Amino acid sequence: MDLLIKIIKSAGAAYKEFTKDENYTKGVDFEKYVVSLFSKEHFKINDWTRDNSKNLDQRVESDSNPDLTIRYLNTNELFSIECKFRSYALNNNITWARPDQIMNYQRYEHENKIPTFLVIGLGGIPDDPKRMFCLPISKARYTNLFMSYLENYERPPYRMFFWKNRTLI
Repeated sequence: MDLLIKIIKSAGAAYKEFTKDENYTKGVDFEKYVVSLFSKEHFKINDWTRDNSKNLDQRVESDSNPDLTIRYLNTNELFSIECKFRSYALNNNITWARPDQIMNYQRYEHENKIPTFLVIGLGGIPDDPKRMFCLPISKARYTNLFMSYLENYERPPYRMFFWKNRTLI
């Protein structure tokens, strides 16, 4: 019986690690998709968070920053984006972050004076989501966001992004 329990625990740990890697890959794929929606003529990537902490024995502070910082070339303005891909909405809402992460993003926006946005891809696959939402991080105050709220910020998932009046559209 002890051997069976060890096998089950080992299989569970392996599945958890596989799922973590799979979710990380989906996140990176969605980030790449979001980047593809910015014209190279008008935008330049200023920073792309690397998530180095997962490969080290210590925390890297910049891993807590939003995924992307982009420069709008016409005005030289910077803005940041946190990207999240979710396969589905559970109970008509999306869990997108822990409370401490939300505080980190809000602090980052305030301290750096850089407008920060949350872009969520929903359904489909990371490089071809069925739906997309883009909202200021100040409007994403809760760990769970109801679909009825997110729909106020819905945008076509294939439409190129543009920057106007310090707003990502």
